[in-house]
Amino acid sequence: MMKYVLAAFAVLALAPAARGQQPMTMEKTKTGQASGERTMTVKAKVKAVDTTNRTITVTEKDGTTETFKVGDEVKRLNEIAAGDTIVVKYKQGLMLQVTPPEGAQPAAVTASGRGDPSKPPSAGAASAVQGTVTVTAVDPTSRIVVLQTPSGDMFKVKAGPKIQLDKVKAGDKLFGVYTETIAISVEKASASGPPKTN
Repeated sequence: MMKYVLAAFAVLALAPAARGQQPMTMEKTKTGQASGERTMTVKAKVKAVDTTNRTITVTEKDGTTETFKVGDEVKRLNEIAAGDTIVVKYKQGLMLQVTPPEGAQPAAVTASGRGDPSKPPSAGAASAVQGTVTVTAVDPTSRIVVLQTPSGDMFKVKAGPKIQLDKVKAGDKLFGVYTETIAISVEKASASGPPKTN
């Protein structure tokens, strides 16, 4: 089975599938912050590749079909074909605290890189976003806290047992730093059929 790694930012259309999974569990740190981390894997089957317009159409596990643009950073697009499986691995991290560090400003940073051109294509991407989020709901039974970004996006986190949830209420502002690294590979189907998935 041949594997190729695509530039991660070229297929961020698959990101919502991963972000929609179980809420990230947040634990209290020694410095009084709350932090959490999770790793997820999302697989999607390639349905069609248009090398002229540089688009890939994929079918996700739930049957959803999506077409997205592939950036020029992805080389050897013609080696990807219908029947291949795109495997997206995410590592996400989140840190929350009541007061932003002195001088902290809302910011977003993205970094990416390609591997050695003499070897199979490889690339990776990492991003970090920091800014203020607003608590919109707190469920003390499930310990789920709903947060809203300034752009209106909503996401859920689960408070660990050491976090004093009774001190958190709707309307509270928290300073957060979100990080994400993404690795994307394509599993080429063999002559005997599509690759086996775990």
